Amino acid sequence: MAAMVLAFRARALAFVAGGLAMVAWLAPTPLAMLPVPVMALVGCAMAKRVATRPLLLAPAIAALVGFFLLVREVLPAMGVLPPIGLGGSIGLSYVMFRLIQLLVDGAEGEGPAEAPLPSLMAWLLFPPSLLAGPIGRAQDFLEDLAAPAAWPSREDWMRHGAGVAGGLFGLVVLAAAPWWVFHEAMMRLDGGAPVFAGAALGFALWLWLSFAGYSRLAVSLAGLMGVRLPENFDRPWSAETMLAVWSRWHISLSDWFRLYVFNPLLKWLLGVTGATKQAHWLGALAYGGTFLLMGLWHGIGLRFALYGLLLGAAAGANKVAQTLLARRLGKAGYAALKRRRDYALASSVGAVGTFVMALAFLWLPGQAVTPGLFATLPLAALIVCAVLALLLPAGARLADRAAPVLAARQGWVVALHLAALIGALWLGLQPPPLLYQFF
Repeated sequence: MAAMVLAFRARALAFVAGGLAMVAWLAPTPLAMLPVPVMALVGCAMAKRVATRPLLLAPAIAALVGFFLLVREVLPAMGVLPPIGLGGSIGLSYVMFRLIQLLVDGAEGEGPAEAPLPSLMAWLLFPPSLLAGPIGRAQDFLEDLAAPAAWPSREDWMRHGAGVAGGLFGLVVLAAAPWWVFHEAMMRLDGGAPVFAGAALGFALWLWLSFAGYSRLAVSLAGLMGVRLPENFDRPWSAETMLAVWSRWHISLSDWFRLYVFNPLLKWLLGVTGATKQAHWLGALAYGGTFLLMGLWHGIGLRFALYGLLLGAAAGANKVAQTLLARRLGKAGYAALKRRRDYALASSVGAVGTFVMALAFLWLPGQAVTPGLFATLPLAALIVCAVLALLLPAGARLADRAAPVLAARQGWVVALHLAALIGALWLGLQPPPLLYQFF
């Protein structure tokens, strides 16, 4: 029994050391290393107090958000820390998300706030999910951590090894081409709507391929360590609504904002207005507030607010349209409408196209957000939608045909991934930047 406890503690400490080593490796200055462990330690201490005194929940959350803004916005503006991006707040926002989850669960009597500090720190700083999720629940992580450690089986190596190879292939090789398109278009933004559309499509595809590779890598590395992480990416380009696009491309973050921002906000709006029959309109308003907050999470400024507002307006319109169409056509009629290929394609192109255009506010330089830019956007959006109308159906057909072939030849696929990865690096391919230089 003592040996099991010792192994449990050693494993937790190893995860903590790994997370701290990752922060130290990425931090450009010694001072930039401190915010993540400081927030984690203080947050764990607050969670224990909130578990016994739930009235402290709101002040505790406010303190975490205030510390995050201090590190993300105030100290970089003062020159104390590097600016937003790689090194500015390495993994800090995801530590904050997990701590808020821990605080809320603890206040409701459901969280493991009384778990040993090394175990909670291991969950907060777990290396595979430190930088960009997935945001798994503490209860699930602690259950896996407490299980007897075992060397991965042959099946584990085959399954998770394929994920590691595929993730690296996506991060380094697949994401390189759209990144090149984006980079080249960025240097020619004065070329008008076609160039802007090329930059928007290149950035979105790079973002999705890079994040898909990262997510697969994180889940697979965690699996080899005996930890189950939730899937965090599910082909958002195949979604047919704005809400589905968002929930497919960063699943755990979408779930977090829905659970801890959207649901409480909608509940408050319903309580204040009492307009239960107009819940779809209040839901649209709640989506607007949620996505605005999500946009400002990326950074404080007009372009981040516009990013959130555009996505919020699209999500709200999506919700209202679903409700009104279902009322007008009936459930059977609305279901029949969604099965029509032309409707499904138009809906998918509109949803994915809106997301692609909204992302532009994240990569555009702040000084580029001018009235002239807004004059370019309509034509650029039409070009983006026209390209998507061609690519989305063709990509879906190709994926349907390729999936069973690839599944039957998984060993060859892994070998090809590794060969392509090694060959590309040997030929001098410059891997595209990490996501965290933008977020």
